[in-house]
Amino acid sequence: MKTIKLLHTLLEYDFPQVFVANDAIGRRYICMVCDITERGHSFLCVPVSIERCEQLLTGKIDLRSVYENPEVSEFYKAIPDDLTAQFEISFLPSFQVTADVLPEPGLEFFFNDEVLVKAQELNATVAFASLSVPESKYEPRIRTRKLSAFLNIYQSVIKNLARASSKSMGKPIPKNEEPYESDVFGFCFGSFTVQVRSSDPCDMLGENKALIVAFQRLNEFLDAADNADNAVEFLLSVRGHAASSLLGLLNFIAENDCQLTNRWSTPGMSKSSQSKIRVASAHNIIHRCRTRQDIGVETLELVGIVDSADVTAGAWKIYVEDIAYSGVVRDGSGVNLAGIILRDRYIFRCEERIEMLGTGREVRKIYLTGFEPASEI
Repeated sequence: MKTIKLLHTLLEYDFPQVFVANDAIGRRYICMVCDITERGHSFLCVPVSIERCEQLLTGKIDLRSVYENPEVSEFYKAIPDDLTAQFEISFLPSFQVTADVLPEPGLEFFFNDEVLVKAQELNATVAFASLSVPESKYEPRIRTRKLSAFLNIYQSVIKNLARASSKSMGKPIPKNEEPYESDVFGFCFGSFTVQVRSSDPCDMLGENKALIVAFQRLNEFLDAADNADNAVEFLLSVRGHAASSLLGLLNFIAENDCQLTNRWSTPGMSKSSQSKIRVASAHNIIHRCRTRQDIGVETLELVGIVDSADVTAGAWKIYVEDIAYSGVVRDGSGVNLAGIILRDRYIFRCEERIEMLGTGREVRKIYLTGFEPASEI
């Protein structure tokens, strides 16, 4: 027995009367109420391709044509007890689908939430980032360097917000793993759009928790951008790599005179979430941040073997599990490297300052604020 589940409702009056559903392998079905009995509401369901489903959702065809001219001669009937869970459908011979049960001609829908549709199609958490650029105002084009720079910066924002969110939830993402992948899927006049989806396996609902929080936080920042004080407060709440990458995004928007719109969705959402930032807002936040030195700063504790310590220059290098970290003593910290025994284990307490270059590459500088010998275990 086949089972399907409601994806999104197209027509509702007291209960969903027309909706899109899918089965366990992702096949789409258009379902409409055809009878109301004591047993419950009966629905007539017909399988459709993704292309035909999108035609119906965007008003290119009406509902009657889906049933009157089916792509395959298969019809099913369902009497679900609960439309919030999976329900069974039974095969219905085509000769039982008579004209009197078909909808009236001209019933069209304009369900144009393409982000939600894509999330349901891929059964994954996805986002669409649309960037308006002056050169694509009259024709669909964008300079290669601009597209490359934006992709690097956008991915850095998502990566750092995902990592920061996962770390705060006690489930840090390993350094050699990325919680997403991105793909440029098309252009349109006035903007181009980048589709981003998780590269890690999603749960049964098509959700990636770390990525969801990252998209939520990004849209929170874009919503706050109209008020520079609120935006700075947000940057201070994340600090470090995440704040630096967001500042890099602001610089890109300001330098290239282009508004950013970010939309994201999971398969289970009723509609996608959308936020945008204006060029003027980006300029205001950048101006406000110029006088601050604490936004791109993270605390860092390094426990390892000291390789070098230059007392005069205040420079040092320490190996933590075969990874080398180097930096200098922070001005005004009062730290003196004299007395450090090379090749011994120490705890270095540091400040890491992160700066985002225009290409999206991060540059970090590490300043030592204190140290002590590491106790042997």
